[in-house]
Amino acid sequence: MKIAVVDDEERIRGGLAKLIEQAGERYEVAAVCSGAADLFEKIEAGILPELVITDIKMPGMSGLELIDKLRRAFPGIKCAVISGFDDFAFAKQAMRYGVEDYLLKPVDPQELSEMLARMHAAIEEEAERSAADFEKRLRLLLVPDEEAVPGQFREEAAKKLQDHPLFREAYAVVRVRTEPVAPLKELRGALDVVGRPWTALEFGGGTTVIVSIRLTDHYDTIREQGQTLMQRMSVLRHVRVGASEPFRGPIWLPKAAEQAEAALHRAWFAPGRHEFADFLHLEKASEPSVHPFVLFDRASRAALLISDWDGVHEALVGWWGEWMRAYPSWEDLREGCEGVFALLGEKEAFDPRRYADRQACAAAFFAAVHEKFRRLREQRQESRVVETVKAYIAKRYAEEIELCKIAEAVFLTPSYLSKLFKTETGETITDYLIFVRMERAKVLLRERPSLKTYEVGELVGYTDPAYFNKAFKKATGSTPKEFRDRAR
Repeated sequence: MKIAVVDDEERIRGGLAKLIEQAGERYEVAAVCSGAADLFEKIEAGILPELVITDIKMPGMSGLELIDKLRRAFPGIKCAVISGFDDFAFAKQAMRYGVEDYLLKPVDPQELSEMLARMHAAIEEEAERSAADFEKRLRLLLVPDEEAVPGQFREEAAKKLQDHPLFREAYAVVRVRTEPVAPLKELRGALDVVGRPWTALEFGGGTTVIVSIRLTDHYDTIREQGQTLMQRMSVLRHVRVGASEPFRGPIWLPKAAEQAEAALHRAWFAPGRHEFADFLHLEKASEPSVHPFVLFDRASRAALLISDWDGVHEALVGWWGEWMRAYPSWEDLREGCEGVFALLGEKEAFDPRRYADRQACAAAFFAAVHEKFRRLREQRQESRVVETVKAYIAKRYAEEIELCKIAEAVFLTPSYLSKLFKTETGETITDYLIFVRMERAKVLLRERPSLKTYEVGELVGYTDPAYFNKAFKKATGSTPKEFRDRAR
């Protein structure tokens, strides 16, 4: 806590300053002043105390007048007074001026320590509350969607921020994304070398920095600051930085944030581990004559039908290259990637913003497509196996069929074939064989009345008439004879 001591008596102000220094390391005597004029000179020189302790009776401007002037010029500065017992009435009057505390002369070290502790706690509490309010208003204004935040709330927030040191001159918004995510300490260390007032907050899947720009700065100042920030980040991280144009007035924060996001988006497409882009120097993206996804759909359709991975991969590479030249928005890129997944028969979310840059995104996307195509090809192969098994049974249902013989015909183990068939059809091979035999028996019973029921059983693979009758009744709910009688 920075403290200024104001008293016209050198002995008193010197002694008070010494007591403050002895009260603890968190208290710093920033200025020792002989009067009000001396204090304001030091404030103009850049020394702005958080607490002013002043005598009430002083020549020239009294302590009460000093407090009144401080209150109007610097409402954030807290004030305390020291007075003799005879001046207690003045001390009470000072309290009406907004003085937070007072001390009686001679100053007791314990009372001073307690008063400083109260002031320190109050200043910290106010600083936290002020910082929270400041960040809340910033977040309100950084939302680019005007419909999401009513105009009156934006205007009120902007008005509250107007006098903040960050917005006294021009400013720029800078968006930073790192992979892996950089700790705040590292980011603050990088920002400290920028040499301008700044603030940073986590926003929109990255860090948003608002940095002050002097009106006397040259055209490329923003670019220089952004590149300095980028270069100061760890070489072990992928860093993408995007900066807006300079703006004046917090009411333009939504526009500045939108520009910074657009620049960050463009930096994401650039090669390399550390990349910077600013809105002032963005090149216009080329517009493809046909939507790249349409091109991929056309080029890949035939290859997909015959499970030609090389053909699909070639179409995919062409689509990706054409798409990247257009610098699609993250939302468009997401929709395109998910559309490719859908063509491969799978619904899966894909967010390009999860990846450090275009190369990392491409690697993840192509790996996902390759895996989905592998599963699709396996599914088709499995479906062909099942169809082969069904054809085998349709041709040999009247014979004694063994699972091992069917497995040999499709080059699979009996256990794997049984599991695959059940997974694909929902029934076992034995159940399917019974179904085929029963359906054929029904046809024979209806269309060939001259056949005995035991002959029908033999024709569909049952040599034991009793077993055939039992199996038929279990499958249809009636005996072969009852079925034939109803069919007449």
